[in-house]
Amino acid sequence: MFSGARRALPGLLAASGLAVTLTGCDGAALANFFEERSGNVSVVIINNTPYRALLTLGAYDEMDRNPPGAVQTQQQRIEANTAISPLTVPCRRNTAINTARLIRRLVDTSATATLDADLLDTVIRFSAAPSGSQAADLPTAGTAAPIEVLLGSDYTCGDQLIFTLSEDPNSAGGFRVDYSVIMDEEDDA
Repeated sequence: MFSGARRALPGLLAASGLAVTLTGCDGAALANFFEERSGNVSVVIINNTPYRALLTLGAYDEMDRNPPGAVQTQQQRIEANTAISPLTVPCRRNTAINTARLIRRLVDTSATATLDADLLDTVIRFSAAPSGSQAADLPTAGTAAPIEVLLGSDYTCGDQLIFTLSEDPNSAGGFRVDYSVIMDEEDDA
């Protein structure tokens, strides 16, 4: 009987280690880790403000750290009261706009060399300056906090992600980003 207990011990230790590890994770982290990742997502950004919005959108896998995984990046200058045509980006575990983690990943993968440095900020900028002027990319009207959404908890592959930029005097910087998703019809099947 002792030898059977000794054989079962490694399995029990592994199971208890897994239980300890998982208790530190919330449901969103687990959903993000286990959700199938294939195909693309569509991203729409709507600027409901009277100012030009300046931002960097990125899709990447946060857990790809050694070496850091690549980022699919789109930089946008979205004029007042307009929306961009839907962007198709690879489905990744993280989709972010101007987060510090996104900017850090761009630096770590040397992707910043090919990007517009004026749009690499940890806030979303809003400019009232005329297009083409020296202040056109400066946050003359204010800023919005960055946003990140996660595969598995906020969206699945095939979905359309919608980010809406709005004025909000109660938000730091005077602007906010609202997120919604249109689920892929195949998700329901």
